[in-house]
Formats: sequence, C-alpha cells, structure tokens
Amino acid sequence: MMDTSDTFLARVGALESEAAGHYEVAAQHALNAGDLELEVFFQNLASLARMEAGEALGGSLPVTALLPRIRPIEMEKPRSAVKVISDEALDLYRSLERALDLKRRSHSYYATMAVLAPEPGLRKMARAFAHDDAAHLTEIENWISRMTA
Repeated sequence: MMDTSDTFLARVGALESEAAGHYEVAAQHALNAGDLELEVFFQNLASLARMEAGEALGGSLPVTALLPRIRPIEMEKPRSAVKVISDEALDLYRSLERALDLKRRSHSYYATMAVLAPEPGLRKMARAFAHDDAAHLTEIENWISRMTA
C-alpha cells in the first residue's frame, strides 16, 4: 500500500528533521575549517529542513515513519606527524558526503512519491520536494567538486 497523507507528512518530518541535525553539525565543521561561505550554505539548509519538518508535522503528528538510517562515513583521521589533510578539512569533507547521502535518500523518496502517490495533491507536493532536493544535490556536488579540485 502506498503512503497516505499522514504517513507521507510523517516521513517528510523524519527525513527533514534528521537532515537539519546533520546540517547544523556540518555548519560547525565548515566554521572550524574557516569556510564561512559553506557554513552559511549549511545553516540555510538546516533552516529550510527545520521549516519543512515543522510544516509537515504541524506540531501534531508523531514521527513514527520507519526510514532507513544512513550510517555516518567512518574514516580514520591521519595519525602521522605530517598530515595530508587537516582534521577540520576531513570533518568538512565527511559532512559534505553525508549531506549528499541524506539528500539522495530524500530525493529518491520524494521522486518515487511524485509518481506513485495515490492522491494528486501528494504527487504535487512530492514533486515540489523532489525538485528542491535535486537543486540541493547539485549544490552539494559542486561543493564537493570545489573541495577536491
């Protein structure tokens, strides 16, 4: 059975709440790395995700959606005296990679719902979310490209 309105909104709330928490941490990593432009980008994503979660949940729906959890990227930091990359830069890169994973997951869900949702209103809402996430995916990919160039 495809998601109902309540289930869809609960999943949006869960996806966006998790993303907002990550973006706030990522903004701190950007600040620690001295990248103020990227910090602002992550703060904006966090604000948008919190707003979308709040609107989806409306303060009354429980977040009961069962969503797959994305494990953080685990990578050992360099331990030698000569570091190839700073801890701050590595944390920032890992934050970007996790942001990309989170956006891919939410985009996949929204794009699927845009096609398969049983109600026209849900399909329209899912299309809007998918469109926004596609733009954010491109932005995150551009940040990763800039960092690794």
